[in-house]
Amino acid sequence: MTQALSAEEKARLKKQWTELAIQQALTSQWQEAVVTNKNILSLFPTEAEAYNRLGKAYRELGMYAEAREAYSQTLKLNPNNTIARKNLEQLALIQEDQARINAATVAIDPVIFNEEPGKRTTTDLINLAEPQVLARVSTGEKVQLERDGHAIYVRSATGERIGQIEPRLANRLITLMEHGNRYEAAISTLDNNHVRVVISESYQHPSMVGTVSFPAQAGGELVRPYTKDSMLRYDRDEEDELLSEDEYYEGADDSDEYSDLDFESGSDVEE
Repeated sequence: MTQALSAEEKARLKKQWTELAIQQALTSQWQEAVVTNKNILSLFPTEAEAYNRLGKAYRELGMYAEAREAYSQTLKLNPNNTIARKNLEQLALIQEDQARINAATVAIDPVIFNEEPGKRTTTDLINLAEPQVLARVSTGEKVQLERDGHAIYVRSATGERIGQIEPRLANRLITLMEHGNRYEAAISTLDNNHVRVVISESYQHPSMVGTVSFPAQAGGELVRPYTKDSMLRYDRDEEDELLSEDEYYEGADDSDEYSDLDFESGSDVEE
């Protein structure tokens, strides 16, 4: 059919399809852009710019292998094409990042999902990273807990900071880690404005035997990441004060629990 077209007709179609392909790109109609640019290439198989546009459309659709092939075709036709070269370099980085993420996901230790009481908790992150950073992490991905002063930040498998552990839970974890405990974490929930991680005790130091990392309240629900004021201080005089847990044990009396007001004021609750 294409052989029946005159040179003038081909030129007219090329102009129309090129304008359409550009408009589709501007309006993020990537599936349609793939079809249009392929139409151009069916008539003009050496049209480097059509391959570039095709590569862009594939990349936006997350079809990275197809995008690399399209940009590689551009370089075969025009080895000095900087757009194709730059995009191939970026796609190589994406491939490396994805490989690290996949490795991290596969390498998740079952201990992270330990169901033993007091060994695991989940928490929402605060101070989240920019959306483009969150777009590079995935549910189930193993993440790193990084202490920075009195804060604990969560980093992705590629080292990007995702967010921060809520301060009171962070203070408890820091105290436990200072005594030799170790913890692992993974992404359990992920959307635009909500990232939740599961944190699990992976190693308990002998000095911490009998100390529960994440105590439960009556009814079996994990206690909110609030701690007594004595646990939040870093200048404690006696180690016995560091991890007082009486109010955390499952089945504890209501009189032993702390309200939000108690924590904010720093007042002690009568034993």
